[in-house]
Amino acid sequence: MKKKTTVVFKGKKQSYFKEKLIAVVFLLLILIVMLVYTILSIVTNEKFAQEVNSFSKLNSKTVFSIDKIYLYSSAYADSNEEDRAIWNLNVHQFTDIALYINNRSEQELNYENSIKDIYIENVRFSGLEAGTPNLYFKNVEEFGKMSTNEENVIKDSLKFNVLNDGDIDYSKPQMYADCSNPIVLEYVNKNIKEKEIISDISSDLRFDGELLRKTGVLLSTIECNVAFDIIIVNNYNQKYVASVYLDIPLDDAETGDTIYNGKMVKKLENTNLIRFFRME
Repeated sequence: MKKKTTVVFKGKKQSYFKEKLIAVVFLLLILIVMLVYTILSIVTNEKFAQEVNSFSKLNSKTVFSIDKIYLYSSAYADSNEEDRAIWNLNVHQFTDIALYINNRSEQELNYENSIKDIYIENVRFSGLEAGTPNLYFKNVEEFGKMSTNEENVIKDSLKFNVLNDGDIDYSKPQMYADCSNPIVLEYVNKNIKEKEIISDISSDLRFDGELLRKTGVLLSTIECNVAFDIIIVNNYNQKYVASVYLDIPLDDAETGDTIYNGKMVKKLENTNLIRFFRME
């Protein structure tokens, strides 16, 4: 009987040590994971701090910025059938955008503040409920009137041809190296209304923002934020990026002005309104 009791005791003792060993191994694994996580966090934080410090040094001064933006919003339509009493229309809304770049060249144009390459990419739209949006390059001489050319739609990117002197062909995406001409674009929201019939016409139909009211377009359904990146490479081959975010102007609560009256004009102006940040 004593021998049998001793065997049972040894089994319990072995089980106890086994459980203890598993607990110790588990604890060690947790400590190792925590140690690895801590080391990775330290390395990541140091790398992040170095990147922030490097970015800060690169952008210790502003070389390029957008200081002025002009926006002109209105509407237009394609007429499917034309009759003095009845109009059958596809209704669209457009906004012309002129962006003026300040390169701080009042005293001297040099390799740092002159453009070697400039292009637009990463175009996106948000908040829109009705219509189909696109962004186009536009001839500055046609600013304020609808003149969409499908060949000028910005699909993946829009690259400008940079000129040091000579005359610019404003029908093409060209830019002076000293940033003396604006970037002009056109936002178009097509087919907000399709085959819309207007039959109650007591006077000539105006093909402008008034069409939105006459066809019952709620401004809340065509509110849109247009965003894109402008990339500049200067003559030191330094790369600068500005992220542009614009709300399409449709009305102004302060002034009571609205695109329903025909057009909406908005001017944004401030030093470093949108700053270009040097990336490399």
